[in-house]
Amino acid sequence: MSLALALFTGTAAVAWWGPAALRLCFRHVADPVAVLLGWLGLLVAVIATFGLAIAMLLAPGATHEWALHDLARICWHWTRPSRPPALDEVVGAAGALIMLAVLAKFAATCARRARSAHRARRAHADLLTLAGGAPDPGEAAVLWIPHPTPLAYSLGGSGGVTVLASCARDLPAEQLAAVLSHERAHLRERHHLLVAVVEGLAAAVPWLPLTREAPSAVRLLVELRADAAAVRECGQAAVRNALLTFAGAPHPPSALSMAGAEVAIRLQRLQTRRLHGRDFAARAVLASVALIAPVSVGLLAGIVSCL
Repeated sequence: MSLALALFTGTAAVAWWGPAALRLCFRHVADPVAVLLGWLGLLVAVIATFGLAIAMLLAPGATHEWALHDLARICWHWTRPSRPPALDEVVGAAGALIMLAVLAKFAATCARRARSAHRARRAHADLLTLAGGAPDPGEAAVLWIPHPTPLAYSLGGSGGVTVLASCARDLPAEQLAAVLSHERAHLRERHHLLVAVVEGLAAAVPWLPLTREAPSAVRLLVELRADAAAVRECGQAAVRNALLTFAGAPHPPSALSMAGAEVAIRLQRLQTRRLHGRDFAARAVLASVALIAPVSVGLLAGIVSCL
């Protein structure tokens, strides 16, 4: 088995079975950041390994300097019947075209979602200005809107804004503080951008389990991360009561809501896990294993095929 074929094999295996391994990790690792790093590491590793395999097919020798140059050369030779391209060149060119198409769709999807999110932020910013709710220096903006149902969500971007229903003013002070802490954690750690990127990947590559399942997994993990931040500041009981109060509240597609993802799982974690703990060892291990997984699996498959 050639090295490029081994890398393709490792990439396919990890892209297909990686989500199952990460779900297993989620059941046994308390720190949501560790599992989040596992998801992001696998996504980066699969894309990078696939690109490396394509480059090796297009530039099998040391004389080629750049894969795009080889791609143009192969296209030129296809027009000459006297020189049919080799199989590795055909596979490499096909892979390069697939990757370019995926990147184009990813860019178009992200641009469309960014425009939609920008319009939502602009509309909320206009409401904030009309309401005279400009934040103090160093504080995140909070927009109170008249609504009969308790709702709370945040919109990312420049500065960001947290939106709360006016009826939330009647909540106990500790619940309101937990909601604000939760949404500010989203804004502080750029969770909106992270979710937008994985949703763009899912739209560009919907046929792979890794990319298809990433948005829902990442949304849950960033909610757990924000829950952990709120627990550290306001206590476990306050976060639990806030989740129960805001469960099912509406929110825009580009927003991250206080109770917008897998409330039952989050409540269970609050009851059985120490969300405020930070497991740096688990973060390092999961991130490292995820980054080397496609190459390791590919090399193992190559060794086994040679036995």
